[in-house]
Amino acid sequence: MNKNESEKPKEFISEETYKEIITNELERIGTSGKFLFFLCITPNILNGFHVNSYTMLGHLPDDQWCEIDDLRNTNWTVDQILSISQRDLNTKGCTIWNWDYRHLSEMSFDDAYNYTSRMSDISLPSEIACKAKGSYQYTAPESTFVTDWELVCENAIQRTSAQVFISLGKFFGSFSFGIFADKYGRKSAFTLGAAFFIVSSLFCTFSPWYSLFLIGRFGLGSASSGLFYPGFTMIVENICIKHRSWMSIAFSASYPIGMILMAAAAYLVEPWRYLQLALTIPALLAIINCYLLPESPRWLLAKGRYDKAYRIVFKQKSHYHLNKMTTIESFTVTDKKTDSCTTVTLWGKLKAGPLKQIIELFATGRVRKLILTSYFMFCVTSLCYYVTALNASNLAVSRFFYVAITGLVDLPSYLVPVVMLRCTGRKVTTMLMFFLTGIALLMVLVVPESSTTWVVAFAMLGRFGISATYSVVTLYAAELFPTEIRNSALGTCSTWAHVGSITAPYAVDILGPLGWYLPTTICGVCVLAAGLLTLLLPETGTRKLSDHIEDVPSTSTSDMIPISNNKLQNFPKVTN
Repeated sequence: MNKNESEKPKEFISEETYKEIITNELERIGTSGKFLFFLCITPNILNGFHVNSYTMLGHLPDDQWCEIDDLRNTNWTVDQILSISQRDLNTKGCTIWNWDYRHLSEMSFDDAYNYTSRMSDISLPSEIACKAKGSYQYTAPESTFVTDWELVCENAIQRTSAQVFISLGKFFGSFSFGIFADKYGRKSAFTLGAAFFIVSSLFCTFSPWYSLFLIGRFGLGSASSGLFYPGFTMIVENICIKHRSWMSIAFSASYPIGMILMAAAAYLVEPWRYLQLALTIPALLAIINCYLLPESPRWLLAKGRYDKAYRIVFKQKSHYHLNKMTTIESFTVTDKKTDSCTTVTLWGKLKAGPLKQIIELFATGRVRKLILTSYFMFCVTSLCYYVTALNASNLAVSRFFYVAITGLVDLPSYLVPVVMLRCTGRKVTTMLMFFLTGIALLMVLVVPESSTTWVVAFAMLGRFGISATYSVVTLYAAELFPTEIRNSALGTCSTWAHVGSITAPYAVDILGPLGWYLPTTICGVCVLAAGLLTLLLPETGTRKLSDHIEDVPSTSTSDMIPISNNKLQNFPKVTN
């Protein structure tokens, strides 16, 4: 009897009331989400490690030369051998002159040099590949994986596969992990991404074959999406709107921190396998994050799992129960629908299962407009980000300094949107950042080609702007879509972003020779177009997150739900 008195009586409430109780408490405690923020942000530093490690792990050796088999037993120095085999050739050891090196090995160097000089005046021999007479040699072969599998000269195209497989992995991962997170939960997707990340890192570290190394790189790309988007969605869904802006920007800023740490590690650790291992060990800490990270209460609410969401938010077992009449009516409606459709086709199963989230992305005209505009924005942003990186790579600096300075340029670019978001809101900030980036890239047209310093300066200014734009676009897209399809929307948007990242090298390599200004000019035009398309999107900074597709607002502010109440009215002035 006393036990029953001490317990709270069961209270039956409607589904909407249950949801409102949890969301109101979630908004209240969202101001103290520092621990959740820490759990989500630390794995994103790992993405900065591996996604950009190609510059350090796979750089072309500067000291490559061709060792002639027939001259190996002579006492000639390397410079002496090169003065005969590669005289006046600028192929970095890929080709040599087709001399009779066995005959030359029987001479002293002076005699051989004089002989080849006289013969060259009469008629030069043919130019042949190094592998026909010898093998590639390097002064520091352990600093790059290129030397392990001889990915140079005629095989150099295979070297780029290491970066392409990262992009392909991100392409696949952003699509699949986004759908997985919406169907099975943010924490489940995050945990699976962490497992992929650790296993793939080990593949890359200890792989004896290049094919297995590429599989590891593909896995790292996929896992990076599995860590980034569920973590980012957790912050957006569970942090109150007052702190959501700066936390989402800080989340994106953790990526260049990983780049800076990776550059420092590469400077201290030269062998590429040791460097890969040094970048892999911190990934083991993600196991702790997976254990401590809670599931997103908003996702649980969208799936109707109110009791579990209540336990996470209130830290205690719920004493509320859904109204039985509501439950019975729900079952009745479900039974009627089931009776009216006794035969379920394969297409019906796909629509209700794996393809459900994808179909919902194009379910209504409003959502279609949002998703197609977001796809273009993400693709253009990613394209310009990587094009500016490639165009700025002609700086005469070491690769360690270049990666570090790129990270340092990216860091302040994330601070600018924090201020702008508080003053102008999501829509205006996104549009202004697109315009700023587009103008910076188009300014290259008015700079003479010989003014390398100014060309690089505008390219880096474009990178500064596009990095800031990337962080704003990611936050904006996360708030545009309802909870039930948010991760699918972000995942497919990321897929289109990686279309841009895969296209970027081709834009530079194919268009660059036609006109050094063409890549940045095309990017500038595309970015300005994306800025104009932003006008089609609604403002999201002054309304609560929507949970269902029917709650998606139109471009008109009259359809938005302000934070102060749930009535349809015009927005007040943006303050976030």
